[in-house]
Amino acid sequence: MRKHRRKKMRRPSVEETVRSRPARMKLPTDKDFSYAMTTLRIVSRPVGTWPLQTYNFSSGLRTAIAIVLLVLMMLIVQVEVYLDYGNAEKTLNALVILVCGILAVLKVGCFRLYPTGLIANFVSAVEDYQELNGEERRAIVKRHAYMGRVSSASVVLFSYFSASLFTLAPMFTGSDAAQDTNSTVGKGLDYPIPSEYTLQLLRAPGNLFAVIYFGEYFLLLVTAIGNIGSDSLFFGIIFHLCGQVELLKLDFSRFLEDDANRTDRFSSLIKRHHHLLKLFQYLNDTIGSIMVIQLFTSCLLICTSGFQFILSLNVNNLVMVVKTFIVMSTLLSQMFAYSYVGEYSKNQFEGIGHFAYCSSWYNAPPNITRDIMYLLLKTQYSVHLKAGRFFVINMETYMSILRTSMSYLSVLRVMVTA
Repeated sequence: MRKHRRKKMRRPSVEETVRSRPARMKLPTDKDFSYAMTTLRIVSRPVGTWPLQTYNFSSGLRTAIAIVLLVLMMLIVQVEVYLDYGNAEKTLNALVILVCGILAVLKVGCFRLYPTGLIANFVSAVEDYQELNGEERRAIVKRHAYMGRVSSASVVLFSYFSASLFTLAPMFTGSDAAQDTNSTVGKGLDYPIPSEYTLQLLRAPGNLFAVIYFGEYFLLLVTAIGNIGSDSLFFGIIFHLCGQVELLKLDFSRFLEDDANRTDRFSSLIKRHHHLLKLFQYLNDTIGSIMVIQLFTSCLLICTSGFQFILSLNVNNLVMVVKTFIVMSTLLSQMFAYSYVGEYSKNQFEGIGHFAYCSSWYNAPPNITRDIMYLLLKTQYSVHLKAGRFFVINMETYMSILRTSMSYLSVLRVMVTA
């Protein structure tokens, strides 16, 4: 027994082998794998965070270009606020763009510099698809791939739609119409990103207006890819992990059907449970520190955007009404997606003990019955998606953020109307 354990301890860890495995492993070519991973690859490859890529100069260059563009955008916004600090609307717009840019830089940098957790999960996903057999198991995996695909496509398309509306709102509404409505509060912005005074300082030629305009639209799309695109990568792989947990529950409910090899079968299921817990912990470590900033900034932006939405309605400023509504909708949908994923993964892992108990454990040998009791004890400790290792992310968290944001928003509204 000791010798066997010593051999296991000498096996290379995931951290030691994970950087070289994606480069040399063959990816499945079946429809199920393509259905689950194509969307994730499309949104992550432009910024160099696709976990199954070869980590070479080309992928690193894409990441560096994305980060440089994001930092450039944040620098422009900060200079604009410094030059025109008296414009409250511009300041709030700058705050939204700065926060989204910071989150995009953090997520792209973290997924690129510390990819161990993502690579471990995606390598495991490749192995899962290679070993997938049976129509029932294939249906379970495909259903979770569909859930990941829908959540990823929803947040990404909504973010692209938001960036497009941010760009088109000033173009169709026009600054003159906004100024006629209210000369002091409703001033429309000429560019998607607040940058008028900065461009004047740089003496940008007037004939380059269209180039600069669509260049800033491109920066907004890069921000959406870095921020929401990274979220979709996380959602896709965690839904796949939840699908594997559901397959494990199915196996636990049927492991006693094999009369000849019950002990070995149960032992392999226990090891699989431990492996899935480890993969979930990898994902927690990857996103946990960023989620602290995500929760704080989301609560802050929901309050400020909601306050700006109320003020814009009072002065009939259509441009700002549309922009603030887009910001609030994007933040709420992003937080709902994280909260739902955290709640769903917790319920999936908790269900393992229930399915093991629903098996014919009373017909099992005493050693297996005793191990089932230990398994039930282990599943009593809930598996949570956490922000910074202390703040649980689930639907209760989502409702708490909504209540807190609405409370601060009501206080701000009373202070203005008083």
